Formats: sequence, C-alpha cells, structure tokens
Amino acid sequence: MRFRRPDWTTIFIAAVAVLMGVLAYRQGGSELVLRGLQIGGKTLLDVTILLLAAFLVAGLTQVLVPRDVIERWLGVGSGWRGIFLACLAGALMPGGPYVYYPIAGGLLKSGASLGVLVAFVTAKNLWSVSRLPYEFALLGPDLTLLRYALTFIFPPLIGFLAEALFGGWLARIRTAAA
Repeated sequence: MRFRRPDWTTIFIAAVAVLMGVLAYRQGGSELVLRGLQIGGKTLLDVTILLLAAFLVAGLTQVLVPRDVIERWLGVGSGWRGIFLACLAGALMPGGPYVYYPIAGGLLKSGASLGVLVAFVTAKNLWSVSRLPYEFALLGPDLTLLRYALTFIFPPLIGFLAEALFGGWLARIRTAAA
C-alpha cells in the first residue's frame, strides 16, 4: 500500500478546518473548539461503518468483477446500454456521496467509460429512488413528479455529452485518480 502526498483539496479543507478552529477559539475559547471537535467526531463515528462498507464494495467490485466484464457492459464501447445501466444503478443506489463516489471510483479504475461515470453520478443526484418518500412527503406528489419528469432526460444526455466531448480525457482522469 502506498500513501499519497496530500492533494490541493486536502490541503484546502485542512486549512479551512484550522481557520475555523481559530475563529471558534476567538469566539468562545477552547470550550467552543472542543464542542466542534466532539460534533465532528460524532459525525465521523456515525458514518464510519457506512464508509467502510462503501469502500469495501468499491474494492471488492474491482477484484470480483473481471475488468473485461466492466469494459464490455460499462466501458467506452458500451454505448447506450452502458449509459442506461449507469443511470439505473445511480437511481437505485442508496446513501450519500460517501457511498456512491467510492463505487464510482472503483468503476473508473475497473474500466468504465467517462460517460457511464457521469451518467451514474448525475442519475444518483437527480433520480435517487431512496429520496422519493421524502420528496413526496415534504413537497407533495405534484412537485415531485414534475421534478422527475423535467430531469428525466439529463443523466443519459449528460453522460453522452461527457463521453462525446471529454471521453478522450479518460486516461488522464484515471491517472489522476490512481
């Protein structure tokens, strides 16, 4: 296992955390800083099992599903089939970003195309079936169904556009994600 040097995102988030810690200290002293650390630690504990499960699914997908199967069903040559499978998987995927991004990363490393990955993430955000009960309860059926109807075309369309316009970047994206 190799550890990577921190990237700019990590450095930025760490700097924001330090800055917020300094601001909390100036506003309420060490008591406020400790309260923030406790809340952050509780949140970490609450999602740790889910994070572990998501990363295990991502890793096990890479070792259990042969690369040629991923490439055939979700790779560059999969066309409409790959895009629609990704949209369906994104819509049905439960959990938040800490669940579906590790899985998308695993698919990226296993040979999925850029369009498939973009369609998967977009469908997860626009078509999430697990969110339907909340939307129906809080926004009502009319607004919920209208939102789904208006966004229905976007995940496959954006997946195709990503593949057509930026598919040539896939090798560079894989290298950056490795």
